[in-house]
Amino acid sequence: MNSDISNSISSSLALKLGIAFSFLFSGLIWLADILWMQEPLLLPKPDGIAFWYKWQLLNPDFISRSSAWVLYFGHQIIIWWLIFKAQASRPKYISGLHWFNIAALLANALFVTLHLVQTQIFYDGLAQDVTEQSAQWSVIILLVVVLMMENQRRGMFFGKPLDFVTRASQGLRKYHGYYFAWAAIYTFWYHPMVMTQGAFIGIFIYVLNSFAR
Repeated sequence: MNSDISNSISSSLALKLGIAFSFLFSGLIWLADILWMQEPLLLPKPDGIAFWYKWQLLNPDFISRSSAWVLYFGHQIIIWWLIFKAQASRPKYISGLHWFNIAALLANALFVTLHLVQTQIFYDGLAQDVTEQSAQWSVIILLVVVLMMENQRRGMFFGKPLDFVTRASQGLRKYHGYYFAWAAIYTFWYHPMVMTQGAFIGIFIYVLNSFAR
């Protein structure tokens, strides 16, 4: 039954629906910012600090903090479980979507929606409890992993592959999905869902990430 439903949804149709959802949801974030979001009292920038992440409450409490962490862990664990099930099933390439692709799309859509609701009620993301550098470096390391995985096909310098990088990247090819999912979801929940360019791009990342075979 699952395979019948999956095969009936083509990858191109799902991608179009995902892009449409991203545009519509970005519009919803914009409307929420204008119509429902009350101006929060944010933590002021301390003197002598060059870079400051301003999107965090001045007076957070246990509930505002835990709301972000509980939803983050729920999102993370579900996506990791889907990656595990996808690898364990050893799927063949098909013209449509596998059940785990559809499940990932639905899970991401659910948690994107929950994040918007959580922002409207509690505002804070994970930024209250972790450093900004942790979110930045999660993405930087992700890009390094991509370079290593593409070394054999595209080369590292001027199209020339490095043999030791090719050998090191063999294990990355099998397990990179777990790290990529963590980097994307962790960074997503680091921020409150306000209408910024990052929030808009982040939704597209989750849609594309759901198509991982």
